[in-house]
Amino acid sequence: MSALGSADLQNSSGENLASQSDQPGGRSVLRPFSGELGVDEELILSCENFIQSIKGFFKDQNLTPLGQLTATPLFPTPHVLVQFASKAYTDYKKRETDAQYETRLALSDGWKLLTTASNGSKTNGYFGASYWHAEHQQVLIAHRGTKPTNFGALWTDLKGVVRNDYVRQMESASTFAHKVVEVLREVKRECVVSFQLFFTGHSLGGWLAQVTTFTTEYLKIEGNIFLKKIYNNDCYHPHTVVCDSPGCKHMLLKMTDHLDVRHDGRSTDIDHLDITSYLSAPNRINTCNSHLGTLYRIFPDLSDMGWWKKCTPLYNLATHSRNNIVQAFDHETAQVYEDEQGLLKLQVVIDWPISAGILGGREYRSFFEWAKHLNNYHSSTKDVSFQHFHCNPIRYQTKLYDVRVNSFSIFSEEEQKFLQCYRWLRQWPEFFKPKELFCAMEDCQARERAEKCYRALRLKMTKFTVQMLVHYRH
Repeated sequence: MSALGSADLQNSSGENLASQSDQPGGRSVLRPFSGELGVDEELILSCENFIQSIKGFFKDQNLTPLGQLTATPLFPTPHVLVQFASKAYTDYKKRETDAQYETRLALSDGWKLLTTASNGSKTNGYFGASYWHAEHQQVLIAHRGTKPTNFGALWTDLKGVVRNDYVRQMESASTFAHKVVEVLREVKRECVVSFQLFFTGHSLGGWLAQVTTFTTEYLKIEGNIFLKKIYNNDCYHPHTVVCDSPGCKHMLLKMTDHLDVRHDGRSTDIDHLDITSYLSAPNRINTCNSHLGTLYRIFPDLSDMGWWKKCTPLYNLATHSRNNIVQAFDHETAQVYEDEQGLLKLQVVIDWPISAGILGGREYRSFFEWAKHLNNYHSSTKDVSFQHFHCNPIRYQTKLYDVRVNSFSIFSEEEQKFLQCYRWLRQWPEFFKPKELFCAMEDCQARERAEKCYRALRLKMTKFTVQMLVHYRH
């Protein structure tokens, strides 16, 4: 065991891959890895030096942390993110430059193209694009979904989505995300500008967006493979919005099992990932796997569906259409459209069917036997755990959307711990005074005073803990 505990895991070129002395006492820790998620060394960026665009903008600006917090919107609207997911399907024209391509995309106000990334090999076929909003300090990466003429994407659907195996597009998407994040880290060091990071995608692109959310949060590149991060300092917590994804929970659980210890000391929790999915009517694509994160059911306009589309596999194409999904969002309000009562055409998903086999499986078939009408599934099932139809469970349940409620996953794990601690400390006003902690943000000496308040807070917490222990001991 001593030899195993101190051995360096090496690849064929002799590079040190997974051994690091990072525990008390200098004990070496062998980081788990699957060996199947590597770096895409053939990935091509349309603009290799896109960092200069960002540095050039912030070169002569003197942004303070408080200025960034007050000037930056929380997130781009769902309408903007879904639009970017759709624009990822746009190909370059022959001999077209990035500037010409950007003009043809007709981006939302303030957004600019940073670079695109692609791998045109037959078994890969990946394409993604990165955009940035300089004034809002936001960067977004959109991954392309499946094009029927792209063999690599079809292979990814079969092997990656259906079988939940590692595929080359996962490497390409993760490598692209890593390159962008490394640039953002360098900009933060040199220009003291912190960016928010977003991922989006439709269908397979949404599946890849969730994979890159995981790799950005929990993995790092060492040598030519992805390994679990030992420390999460300077870690990005991406906000991911996908539409009609096939579900990525099984793949992320598999990656967690391969890339983290399996018992004591496990540090990867996919429930902390900030993932929001907008799902159209249940179809063979969005019921392929279990979903993760916050799920919303939207209602694209399917009024033009005739008998042929309703009763044949063309139903899947109509309900899964990215154009129909984009049109479900109101350009003026940047949210989904409202119904006749002025309520958003949006439901929170509690349960969702999973299809299986050629015919869809029991859950999928039973749902459609019960539903009867293809776009009216809410007549009597709100807030009901499940119903039975011919003794088969109906795995479809939604509830009303409350605009005042948001997912706690928008905060990173460290931020969540801070908020929970903050809420607890507010119950003890004699030990904790919030105004003393946050007043330092009002002047130019914010960092020094905040650090002083933080040290004082830690001292108070230590004294308080000791007093509580003494109290309970007596």
